[in-house]
Amino acid sequence: MKFPALPVLETSQLRLRRLSLDDAETYYRRLGSSEAVTRYMLWNPHKDIPESVASIQKVLRRYEEGRCYRWGIALKDSDSLIGVVELLRFDEEAESCSFAYMIAEAFWGKGYGTEALHAAFDFAFTQMEVKSITADHMAENIASGRVMEKAGMHMVRILPKKYEKNGRTYDAVEYSITADEQSKTRR
Repeated sequence: MKFPALPVLETSQLRLRRLSLDDAETYYRRLGSSEAVTRYMLWNPHKDIPESVASIQKVLRRYEEGRCYRWGIALKDSDSLIGVVELLRFDEEAESCSFAYMIAEAFWGKGYGTEALHAAFDFAFTQMEVKSITADHMAENIASGRVMEKAGMHMVRILPKKYEKNGRTYDAVEYSITADEQSKTRR
């Protein structure tokens, strides 16, 4: 497995790029403070812009430390931030990783999540030489499962009571894709 520098990735409609402090207000308004977006995240909505600034500052420090693969998802024509996708939990022995993503509610149902995942997966499989990618979502978040399926992933198993948020437990649904499977879906 390799760990190259974080590149800018472009798709037909999107530009995956580093987050910056210039994104803080948009991040807060579209992602961080949104009850709909954060409903199935393990963190609660941000209370104010400084909380989003602090979140972005953590990512900026991680960029400097290296091995941080978190992209802001921006519309290609305006560079306006609409989401985030990150490759994480690298297992060098198994040559695998996981990912997390979120898309602003106003941009749901337009294929942007799938498009961003395809770009991140292509990078992981070709540049990082990852052999498989596995991720899960809270079982109630059916839309996230559909995005994963559209990105070529298949369901592996149900993980009972994996997550806890605000005193409630949630089952998770795990999905996976291999480099071979990705190459077949991208033909």
